[in-house]
Amino acid sequence: MPQSKSYDVRWLQRCLKSLGHYQGRIDGISGPKTSAAIVSFKRSEGLRPRAYVGPVTLSRLRLRADQGQPRYLVKSTAPEPLWLVEIGKVMGLHEVRDNAELRRWLASDGSTLGDPAVYPWCGDATITALELVLPKEPLPDATEENPYWARNFAHYGVDCGKVYGAVASFSRPGGGGHVTFVVGYDPARNRYRIRGGNQSNAVRDSWIDGSRLLALRWPKSWPARYQRPLPEMDASGAILSTNEA
Repeated sequence: MPQSKSYDVRWLQRCLKSLGHYQGRIDGISGPKTSAAIVSFKRSEGLRPRAYVGPVTLSRLRLRADQGQPRYLVKSTAPEPLWLVEIGKVMGLHEVRDNAELRRWLASDGSTLGDPAVYPWCGDATITALELVLPKEPLPDATEENPYWARNFAHYGVDCGKVYGAVASFSRPGGGGHVTFVVGYDPARNRYRIRGGNQSNAVRDSWIDGSRLLALRWPKSWPARYQRPLPEMDASGAILSTNEA
């Protein structure tokens, strides 16, 4: 299991808190406050100020947290799903403004649908993030044949329910669908916080109405023991994604 590419979010939050960059709860959820703290820490280290946590950032965190501080050894909860770590590398990239960089990433798994400024690319982003970190994951016939059609992911992996990082397939007004990863849920309004591609033409987080949900799936090759409940969030006043084409 390639956990060296991942990290325990509670450990990350404790390290950032000890260094004065994080003021939120130690809850194991990589949300906006955690992302802001990562950017703050990286800026203080002279690193590129993005919310992505890679090997360099992890080594700097371990070094700084150990300098005059108690070691923040915490009981392991669950590593951040590797596909969320992977898509975190390209968070914020826009299909027009960052076209060349985004196209390189979409093709890095060995295949791509094409220009994201031309084609609906949510499926391309999803399969790229999954294939790069779980290359031995078996794909259903429909997904193997066409991993760019969002509805084909409704049979990917195994059913998992409301789990952080689950692969989520949604219907789309006018036909077709949208596929992404879920990172939060508002039970009062039945709205999901989603992280993926082709959301307002970029890789970003958005809110989507739960009535559109078709399936929540978990990769067969990533142990179920790493699942944790989808965190509850407040989506009041949120602008909902309505058409991701």
